[in-house]
Amino acid sequence: MNERPELDRQLDSAVFREYYYLKEELVRFCHENGLPTSGGKQELTERIAHYLETGKVLPSAPKPKKSGAPAEITGDSIIEENFACTEKHRAFAPKSTVRFSSRSSARAFRSMFRSRNG
Repeated sequence: MNERPELDRQLDSAVFREYYYLKEELVRFCHENGLPTSGGKQELTERIAHYLETGKVLPSAPKPKKSGAPAEITGDSIIEENFACTEKHRAFAPKSTVRFSSRSSARAFRSMFRSRNG
């Protein structure tokens, strides 16, 4: 395999895509050339390839909006799209968690649960 070329403005975008670059290198290139540095490695790679092909800055993609969490979380709540564990979710967890004083009581609970739920 050939030696990896230096990542600079003269690099052909097709050649750029053939080689592996560390995210740190991609971010440095973006920073040095006035490109947005946000996003993951794949997004940075696409942004740099576009820049190498056209000389134009591809704006960073907008972050997806988080859907609204339910006003109240219950055991029947459906996990919302783009779930992020918030303070409301963390507050619900201890209330809904069953604690056992011994292994035998945990076994008894599992046995009861299985018999009720088939």
